[in-house]
Amino acid sequence: MAALRGAPVDRVPVSLWLHNFATENSAETLAAETVRLAGRFEWDFLKPQSRAQCFAQVWGLRYTPSRERATPYTVTHAPLATAEDLRRLEPADPKAGALGEQLRALGIIRKAVGADTPIIWTVFSPLMVLPFLLTGGRAQAIALLRSDPAAVDHALDAMAVTLEAYAGAAVEAGADGLFYATNMATQELSTAAECRRFQRPYDLRILGRVQQAPFNVLHVCGAGVLFDEFTDYPATALSWATVPGNPSLADGHRRTGRAVVGGLPAKPDIASLAPAEIEARGRRAIAEMRGRFLLLGPDCSINPDTPDDVMGAATAATL
Repeated sequence: MAALRGAPVDRVPVSLWLHNFATENSAETLAAETVRLAGRFEWDFLKPQSRAQCFAQVWGLRYTPSRERATPYTVTHAPLATAEDLRRLEPADPKAGALGEQLRALGIIRKAVGADTPIIWTVFSPLMVLPFLLTGGRAQAIALLRSDPAAVDHALDAMAVTLEAYAGAAVEAGADGLFYATNMATQELSTAAECRRFQRPYDLRILGRVQQAPFNVLHVCGAGVLFDEFTDYPATALSWATVPGNPSLADGHRRTGRAVVGGLPAKPDIASLAPAEIEARGRRAIAEMRGRFLLLGPDCSINPDTPDDVMGAATAATL
């Protein structure tokens, strides 16, 4: 928490996050895997990796689970196909179904790790959830927001109502804040005007619900992110990929005044790098930020089959 404030720390805090596609399909196995990894690598804060499709499940997405750690799930039914389908979307119960299961996992994890380990709980932006619901995925989502913005607004509003309540329930269940993510705010996918129309109002409603929480992280995923659209969001810290075209850690902190989460590579690169390279990158990030306003972590989630010695090297970088 001192690192979030930019205060002196004994060492920079560190954590990693990754899917385990075989264990993420129930509250109990998700919690058990989260607690196992936290203990094995002595992470200072936890970002439990909820299955990505859980947000769309409450509106009818169906999938076949994977039995393999590094093999993703298979979608068997996407519930929306047309703009008329978007107009029929209604808010869902944030404590029922897949979302209720996620809250149950959070409660188990909180009980297992105690009160002193910060937990940030994943919530996707409504605009990020939309492609999961559509038969045409991301391409159809972009086409619809340009051809029938009113229908998209209706659907995003229904999702925002649900996810705002879910965010509040997560903090009530023991989360110290959100890991609030979007992967639609890149130059390839959106204009700045579209970001302001279809991203910002719904994001601010959800983040506003938990703005008193001490540890809200905003994650803007991808290359060429529209970073300036997010600099005033009510988040404690920001996370993004420090790849060409995106700000550096130091520049992101300068432009927002907030702490930053990053410094380590994400999938697919991290799993093939030597432990010494991971440790070196971590130390360079710490030096760049002079040990302040930094939580060492990956640019995005890491490979499910990342070797233990590579994950251990991230912790070693902070010692």
